Amino acid sequence: MEFETIHDTALGAPVRDVAQEAVDTVSTTYTRTPGTDVLEDLRAQLRSRGLRATSDADLEELAAAIRSGHTVRLGEHDGSIEP
Repeated sequence: MEFETIHDTALGAPVRDVAQEAVDTVSTTYTRTPGTDVLEDLRAQLRSRGLRATSDADLEELAAAIRSGHTVRLGEHDGSIEP
């Protein structure tokens, strides 16, 4: 899965690590609130961090993995949330 930045400012961490933070947040939210729209939440979390996926199909696959309860690893999370 590839991501691109949507702002000209630096992310402060490697792109895949920033994406991992978004995935961890969505996974945690989905665990606590199963009715969450994982795909839309994932898009919003990535966007709030200055990223977007380069492929909708890859993003949908990532959302499906989260809904299925699979551990998704793109990078390292910084420990700011509990995975």
